[in-house]
Order: sequence, then structure tokens, then C-alpha cells
Amino acid sequence: MRIGIWISIFVLLTSCKKEVRFESTEWNKKEVDWQMTEQREKMVTDLIKIDTLIGLQKTKVTELLGKPELESEGKLKYLVREKYGWNIDPEYIKYLWVELDGNGIATKCYLEKTK
Repeated sequence: MRIGIWISIFVLLTSCKKEVRFESTEWNKKEVDWQMTEQREKMVTDLIKIDTLIGLQKTKVTELLGKPELESEGKLKYLVREKYGWNIDPEYIKYLWVELDGNGIATKCYLEKTK
């Protein structure tokens, strides 16, 4: 009986991943907004942690992440997560920023979370 309980707890804990490996095709899937951004939020930590974008040309970054929401002053802005609660206002919005040098090479990636 106890083994069954421990197995159930283990399965429950391991099935609730908050972080998954970055996959360009998953990042660029066209789904319902909340589904798309939920998947992106799970991938963005891996994307930043392993420096996937650092050193890449802008064209390669957009090939991997798609068209940015905003491009200005050597920065690309991508929507990561739009999290809603029980009303129409979002609890938070999270963006991935990619900074480019003068040659269009990605030099820095970071997250911005707004209310």
C-alpha cells in the first residue's frame, strides 16, 4: 500500500514540469494565446541558461524565435507569457529581450516581467 502511495506522489511531482528544453517549432506554434505563452514560459529558462542565442546573427535569431513583437535600438522583444487570472486584466506579462551589437549579433538575453 505504501509503495503505491509513493509511486503516485513521484508520478505527480515529475509530471508537473515547469521547465522544458527549448524547441524552435514548439516556440513558434500558432495556438490559443494562453497555450502558446504557457509553453514558451516553460522553455525560456532553458533558452537563456544555455546561451542558445548568444553569438547568433539577427537572421538566425528570428529564424529560431520568429518575428519579434518589437524591434528597436538593437533590441528584439518577444512575448513569453501573458498570464490571466479571473478577470480581464493580466496578472503579469513576461517578455524575452534579445540585445544585438552593431553588427547584428546577439550579445545578451533577459526577461522582463510587467504587471
